[in-house]
Amino acid sequence: MKRLFVLFAFLLVSCAVFAQDDEPQSEGTLLIVPRLDLDPSYSGGEWSFDLGSTSLYTLFEGNITRNLSFSVSNHWFAFCEGIDDAADLYRNTWRSSVANWVDWANLTLKMGNFFISAGKDYMRVANFEIEEYDYNSHWQMNSLLWNTLQVYQWGGRFGWQNEDESLTISLQATTDPGMYRPFETGNLKSYAYTFNTFFEGETLSLMGSVTHSGLWGWIGALGAKVNVSDGIALGTDINLTSFLRSGSLSLEASLSDKVDLVGKLGYERLGSDWNELLAFDHFFGGIACNWYPLNDSRDLRVHLMAAPSVNKYVDEKSTDLYLSAGATYFFEFKLF
Repeated sequence: MKRLFVLFAFLLVSCAVFAQDDEPQSEGTLLIVPRLDLDPSYSGGEWSFDLGSTSLYTLFEGNITRNLSFSVSNHWFAFCEGIDDAADLYRNTWRSSVANWVDWANLTLKMGNFFISAGKDYMRVANFEIEEYDYNSHWQMNSLLWNTLQVYQWGGRFGWQNEDESLTISLQATTDPGMYRPFETGNLKSYAYTFNTFFEGETLSLMGSVTHSGLWGWIGALGAKVNVSDGIALGTDINLTSFLRSGSLSLEASLSDKVDLVGKLGYERLGSDWNELLAFDHFFGGIACNWYPLNDSRDLRVHLMAAPSVNKYVDEKSTDLYLSAGATYFFEFKLF
């Protein structure tokens, strides 16, 4: 399998050399995103408080030539359970089963309607939850798949797009999200493989994927989003694995230039073929309100979020409530 990554790198470098005669159209932008969350929650009959998804991200992307582009997303700081979490982002640099300070870092070369990319990227599991940037997400409103599948992996992707780039079909090979240190073994089970197709139209967007992972087995995913009117979109995500089945409905509504609402309602079943006592039903979702207080700008976003969660086991039920208030600022710089 190591030969596959060497081949991806060789093809990318070789094609970049052949593309040197292209007229340079280099540009690069840097987005710096600090986020502060204040999160009270009620679970197990008690209230608690933490700093939730407080973090610092950067997104650096652009074009080197007309056909060669790059994208780098870094997660420099996280404050979830305590100060040690921030250090863990760096300790976990070469682990594929947990998050670290490099979300992705890749090069993409376009050759007509075809493209090839290499580096670290997110696994193209067809899910609008996963398509969203992490600094825009609330984990409390998302599915178990989003919260437990580590999608940021090293590998390569080869695909095709139509002329207006509304339809994309791709094959992807990556390190497996279940491996502790994936580069220490050449076993094919150390890697994951994904077939993905994505259509994005003015009114309707559809995506579908099939993934095989050494840890997760087969993952089938479908996503759909419909723009029902100006500023209002309805969406759905469906995920099927050997032990997890989930589905959700979402609503995105722009009430004005300054206020957005995001709502979600989902259900999932975590099953166990060998022990039914470990199976449970999970109802998740919530509502988030985003306010943009600056005039003629969306650089500052203030949010309020409420997300109830219900778990039903064989002989008991638990209900939790997660709340969040916070702010995110988007600093954007054009570097070249």
